[in-house]
Amino acid sequence: MRGFALLFLLTVPAEAGFFAAAGKVDITPDPAAGNVYLAGYGAFGKKAVGVRDPLYARVLIVSDGTSTVALVSVDLIGFYRNDVLDLRRRVKVPVFLTATHTHSGPDTLGMWGRFLGFSGVDDVYQERVKTAIASLIGDLLKTLEPAELSAASEIVNTGDWLYDRRDPEIIDSELNTLSVRDARGKTIATGIRFSCHATLYGRDRDRISADYPGRWCDEVEKKNGGTCLFFPGSIGGHTVPKPGILEFPLPEIKGPLDAIKPGPVRFSHRDVFIPIENPLFLALLPRLAFGHDLFESDQTPLASWKHWWLPLRHLVAFPLPEAARPWVWTEVSLVELGALKILGIPGESFPEQAIGGYAGASIGSDNPNPPKLVDAPKGPYLRARLAAKHAWIVNLANDEIGYTIPSYDFQITQARLMKPRPQGTHYGETNSIGKRSTDLIMDAARELIAR
Repeated sequence: MRGFALLFLLTVPAEAGFFAAAGKVDITPDPAAGNVYLAGYGAFGKKAVGVRDPLYARVLIVSDGTSTVALVSVDLIGFYRNDVLDLRRRVKVPVFLTATHTHSGPDTLGMWGRFLGFSGVDDVYQERVKTAIASLIGDLLKTLEPAELSAASEIVNTGDWLYDRRDPEIIDSELNTLSVRDARGKTIATGIRFSCHATLYGRDRDRISADYPGRWCDEVEKKNGGTCLFFPGSIGGHTVPKPGILEFPLPEIKGPLDAIKPGPVRFSHRDVFIPIENPLFLALLPRLAFGHDLFESDQTPLASWKHWWLPLRHLVAFPLPEAARPWVWTEVSLVELGALKILGIPGESFPEQAIGGYAGASIGSDNPNPPKLVDAPKGPYLRARLAAKHAWIVNLANDEIGYTIPSYDFQITQARLMKPRPQGTHYGETNSIGKRSTDLIMDAARELIAR
């Protein structure tokens, strides 16, 4: 049956239209079967005592009859490049994967173990997730059917329930949706893109949860049928729920859906080589090595003994010389579904990198170290550069390298533990791979768009 389905796609001209299939698989870990360390806050994880609501991996496959791409959304804090590459090797179509960035899920990045400096990753669970996704993609490839795509967007009034913790206050308040229906009008899938951290339950949470993206998708699936995939937008900056907010209403798209004319389905990416500059990341280098292969600056593999020697040298004879710092590969990616373009950023980018908004942006009156907006980058910004009727900027795409902080306002204390932190709103730098990475990634994104 699978061979027949693939042969059918190979013999259908691209202009015949879209084909699609979607589904989901439960990836909830069992806290009763073993320790599950919740990710997202502080320097070590909190042990989960139960499950508030399930976690899923959701997949939407779209084809034009010639080219095919699998869009994957997982209810996790993030997924590193090595895991994404491993998943891609297991399937026969390109994979674009993002994570909802829930802060009530298991550690999948190795940063929130029982103790400081220890990983909380369960290798068996990590393998279970990849196996489940690969199996689901294989099954869905057998069930592709003619589909119609439509999209819509709405500027949402978010003032009552979220805010930007970093100056300047710029929020990407656009809600984007993608509707995929079969020839009878039945929903196959719905895509939702929105820009806010999944942190409703705060650092005191002790149960596993998909947070608000899970709630939204559950509501959409019950109302419309099909499978709902959540795509995190520009969540850096960083945009979070207001304190005390425990309910996120699912905004309503009031305008009509815009039908996407049949067109090419494309997946492309550009690899980016970036240095590890963050003093904390250098000190804890072994924690990062499982998610990324480490390299010298000349792109030769970093010797395994240096995984331990470099952190020791960094701590004893601070700072580690720039020439000795390791590098990693990541990627920016682009999915094109006719008139819809989805640009994937491998971390948490800022709204202003997508939409600008510096002119007239609010800065806290009590900020003793405000950003110098006169030095902010000029447009056109990423969304405008996409030059598409429907343009999405999606974070945590195929990797998680932390915040991509605009270099004009990147400030750190050059110390082993990066303390004391500079005055103002500079938390993000402690979870950024480094200053140079931002320009390298943004340059690669612009090059990919312009290719």
